[in-house]
Amino acid sequence: MSIAWPAIDRHRLAGLQDGVYSIAMTLLVLELRLPSLGEPLTDALLWSALASTWPRLLTWLLSFWVLAIFWIGDVRTLATLAALDRWLLRLGLWRLALVSLLPFSSALIGEHGNLAPAAAVYAAHLFLLALAEAVRHLYLRGHPAIVTWPDPAAKADAAVRAVSTLVCTAAAFGLAFVAPGYNMLALLPILVLGLFRRFRRTVSSGGAG
Repeated sequence: MSIAWPAIDRHRLAGLQDGVYSIAMTLLVLELRLPSLGEPLTDALLWSALASTWPRLLTWLLSFWVLAIFWIGDVRTLATLAALDRWLLRLGLWRLALVSLLPFSSALIGEHGNLAPAAAVYAAHLFLLALAEAVRHLYLRGHPAIVTWPDPAAKADAAVRAVSTLVCTAAAFGLAFVAPGYNMLALLPILVLGLFRRFRRTVSSGGAG
C-alpha cells in the first residue's frame, strides 16, 4: 500500500531558504575580529591591527556577494515554480546545507588564503553550490510543466547565470593550486555578466518605452 506524501508549499521552502541565507550571511561577519593587541595600546598599533584584517574583510565581502547572488537566483526560481516536487525539495535542502557551511569555508580561506588547501576547499564549496544551481536549471528545462518563466529573457538569463557561475567556480578551483588567494579573481566575470544583463535590460526597456 503506497502512502501519498502531502505536498509542501513552495512558500515554506522560501521561508526556510531566507532564514538559512540570513543566518549564514550574519555568521560571516564573526570572522572580522582584531588580533590580540599588546599593552600599552597606541594609535600606530591599532592602525596596524586594523590593516591586518583586510584579507578577512575581502573574504567577507566576496562570500556575502556570492551568497547574495545565489539567494537572488533561488528566489527567482521559486517564484517561477508552479509546483514543488520531491526531487526539487531535496535538491533545495542540499543546497541550503551547503549555504549553511559557507561560514566555515570563509573562515578557512580568511585565515589561510595564501595556502592551496584553503583556497581549494573554498572554491570547491562554491563549485558545489553552482553545480546544484546548474542541475536544478537542467531539471526545470526537462520538466516545463512545473515552471512558468515570466518571459523568454528570464529563462535565458537563468541559463547564462547557471553556466557562467559553474564555469567561474570551476576555474577558481583549478587556479587554487597555481595561485592560491588570487584564484578568487576567476569569480569576477560573474559580477561583470550580471551588470551587463542589467544594463541590457535597462537599454531594452528604454528602447521599448
